[in-house]
Amino acid sequence: MQSAPPSPVNADQIDLRQVFGTLRRYAPLLILTPVVVASAAYLLSSRQAPVYESSASIIAVDSNAQNSLINNTLVTAPPLPQGAVEQVLHSRNLVATIIGRLEKSDLPPEIIRKMRADLSKELSANVFNRLKVRARLDTQQRGVYEIQAQAETPAAAMQLAQDGVAALLDWDNARAKQSVTRSRQSLQGQLQNLTARIDSLQDPLERQSLVAARGQVLQNLSQMAVLETAATGTLLPVADAVAPNRAVSPRPLRNAALAGLLALFLVTGLVLLTDSLRRRVNGTEDLLPLGLPVLAQLPLVRRRNLAAGFLPASHSGPLYESIGFLRINVQSMLGDREHRRLVISSSYPGEGKSSMTAALAESLGAAGQKVLVIDADLRRPTQLKVWAPDRLGTHPLPGTDASLPPANTVTEMFLRPDAAHATRVGTNVDLLPAGTPHRGDGAGSILNQPAFRTYLDRWAQGYDYVLIDTPPMLGLPDTLAVAPYTDGVILVVEGGKTRLNDVERSLQNARVANVTVLGIVLNKIARTNDSYYAYAYGTADQKADAAPVLPTGRG
Repeated sequence: MQSAPPSPVNADQIDLRQVFGTLRRYAPLLILTPVVVASAAYLLSSRQAPVYESSASIIAVDSNAQNSLINNTLVTAPPLPQGAVEQVLHSRNLVATIIGRLEKSDLPPEIIRKMRADLSKELSANVFNRLKVRARLDTQQRGVYEIQAQAETPAAAMQLAQDGVAALLDWDNARAKQSVTRSRQSLQGQLQNLTARIDSLQDPLERQSLVAARGQVLQNLSQMAVLETAATGTLLPVADAVAPNRAVSPRPLRNAALAGLLALFLVTGLVLLTDSLRRRVNGTEDLLPLGLPVLAQLPLVRRRNLAAGFLPASHSGPLYESIGFLRINVQSMLGDREHRRLVISSSYPGEGKSSMTAALAESLGAAGQKVLVIDADLRRPTQLKVWAPDRLGTHPLPGTDASLPPANTVTEMFLRPDAAHATRVGTNVDLLPAGTPHRGDGAGSILNQPAFRTYLDRWAQGYDYVLIDTPPMLGLPDTLAVAPYTDGVILVVEGGKTRLNDVERSLQNARVANVTVLGIVLNKIARTNDSYYAYAYGTADQKADAAPVLPTGRG
């Protein structure tokens, strides 16, 4: 038997398809979660108390003037190191000063109490939100400091910013006066000492000398008083605080948008992570450990190509070639047996088993084989929908009475087995549809009846192949009930969706029930346009390694 090697698969395309497929499956969750989170964030933000922010600016200048006369007559504080302003503003002494200023303001008492409590709490935690400093300085620590204050009302925010700046300026000026004040205090001590000595001396010459010294000290004290008055710091006011006209928080729309985006990213990541942990079948290499041959790889057919139905789409292109390889592999596998019977199933609904059954039947019929398709999926029958456009009439099945009113569905046939009729749906292809969908245990009881094997043996006499479309193996036991009367099961697996452990569970169920699985058909595989979709059953060596032992009988 000829074999065609599988064409190389573009891993990026398969990964991209798998990602988009996963996102599409979880689309409701991915849409609903961000909407709920964003709505909750909007409601919570809308209920929060408004916060207003006001700011005032001060500038740090160079303490050394260009005029020597000014330098000799003014006392200025040394430059502040980086971060000093923020540390001072958040120090215990300055916070206490600011609180004292707030208590003297015209703000409502409840606002003052709240601000005092918050400032004290922030001081203890060393985390400040009420008062912040934003610095824009050069390498010599010259530049602008912006004091930002937040409060419950515009007036409170403005007052807090003004009090913060005033406290900083007072501290800076006091820093500049410290050395002059110490010198003045020292001179005052000298003056007191000289005065006491003068009062205690009797010698006129000594008194005259001490009086002259006291005069010099008095002159120095006068100069110190002038310098102390003129002492300045390195911080100067630039812009006063103003009352803001709108709150800086909360911002319901912004918070809702951020919360929604964050929820979307988190849920998307969680979905993709969870999906990656559930290993899916993406290619034949994933199925190799199972020890079963891959009979064919069927391409994913675009939705626009299915407008006329699946069977017309299988008459040309890569899908036609893949179905041809599947037919050849099935014929080669079953050899020269007569009245061959195959069960076609999947692990879950939607993997394409019914469409593949119809396409295989049509291909066998076109090759001159007489085929009977039995729709044994009594709960979700599909075959009649697939074949309906090509229905050509009914005729009696082997072993039935043509004169009786036809029983042309599986359910009617069990009521009147002698009147069983099949519907001609294509060249050499007959169909026994399921009939009205059954719910509950009624459908399973029909297929579990011992008479079903008798009917199957009787009907198979008129056909080369009997293809039985059964329910998914993991959902219902019907496949395991029917398969022992056949040559084996062909398991259809949807690429990029079916999980590998689900395929393994299906095979385990088949082994426990002593059911032969002949091979796997990998369905809905995305490939490049110039790739070859079919996968041959294998070379002689591959058959020896991978093919299962075929049963000698039909149970």
